[in-house]
Amino acid sequence: MGYFLRSNKSDEERYLNLAHRPRRSNSFSKYRGVVKNSNPKVPYRVQFKYQGKTYQLGAYVDEVEAARVYNKAVLKIIGPYAVLNELPDNEPSPDARETADESDQ
Repeated sequence: MGYFLRSNKSDEERYLNLAHRPRRSNSFSKYRGVVKNSNPKVPYRVQFKYQGKTYQLGAYVDEVEAARVYNKAVLKIIGPYAVLNELPDNEPSPDARETADESDQ
């Protein structure tokens, strides 16, 4: 019976516990939410799970573009506590942490 009891953790705590697990050493991509696609012409697919739902956001040729799409989607769906990918400095994530722009002023 104890298997089916809900914990007292908030959605944020449950998400962050899962999101901060160590990455597998044999991961296809170095970015969170970017997985191998079966079509070699578009090798990167974006997907993630949140609150029991699987979100599939399409296939991409570029790994960094797929990571950007993931960042934008999790900010919209999960909210401010979403764990984002660290993108290269020369390719900033769109809409990522708008508060960073406000703090520069």
